[in-house]
Amino acid sequence: MDRENNFIPMYFQLKKIIIDMIENEAIKADEAIPSEPKLMQTYHLSRTTVRKAIDELVNEGYLYRKQGKGTFVKGRGFEQGLIKLSGCSEDIKRYGLTPKPRLLDSGVRYPSRRIAKMLEITENDKTFFMERVMFGDDIPINKNKSYIPYHLVPEIEKIDFNKESLYKVLEKDYHIKITKAIRSVEAILANEEVALQLQITEGSPVMLFKGQVFATLNDHKEAVIEYFEAIYRSDQFQFYIEQHR
Repeated sequence: MDRENNFIPMYFQLKKIIIDMIENEAIKADEAIPSEPKLMQTYHLSRTTVRKAIDELVNEGYLYRKQGKGTFVKGRGFEQGLIKLSGCSEDIKRYGLTPKPRLLDSGVRYPSRRIAKMLEITENDKTFFMERVMFGDDIPINKNKSYIPYHLVPEIEKIDFNKESLYKVLEKDYHIKITKAIRSVEAILANEEVALQLQITEGSPVMLFKGQVFATLNDHKEAVIEYFEAIYRSDQFQFYIEQHR
């Protein structure tokens, strides 16, 4: 814990520690995190600070509580297989709006154990990471994170994703044909950071999507091309499921 940096609140630092434990499977799905007294003792924090960190992680979909038993790591939720997947830019255009991505962060980095599993690679394999807020005209629609195996998209970090659609780049520049996605969805409450980025009130209901995107590569084999997490404003976007018999 960095106690000298006044710009990073202590509760936020504790959140990051717990998220890192989850990402690297130090605590697995449906296992209990350390109790509030244990966290207070370990990191020399007040009960208020610890409780704020845990409350936000529950609202963000990382944790869930069992009355009288403690707080646990949330596993994968209900998944809906999709036959057809469209990018956010295409969805926004269908609403008659102009997609305007705003890049928050990007780069080439090594994945956590959880992300590596989702991408079916190892922790020693590099990924291209990108975090953006997608706007429709001047309305923020979602905040999304994408992880892509870097060996499939060399030098993709040179592309300006403030202007480009990710899926169009994958298809046009890397000849990757996206075939399907497996997504989970759950309702959560916006924390302070998400509320600021999506221009909504903290605690507003939002929809959290997580999933794997599959594609056909040059050798005609199907592989996981992307793992994503996207938080959508529920007051600006609607979702539907298209089913085929």
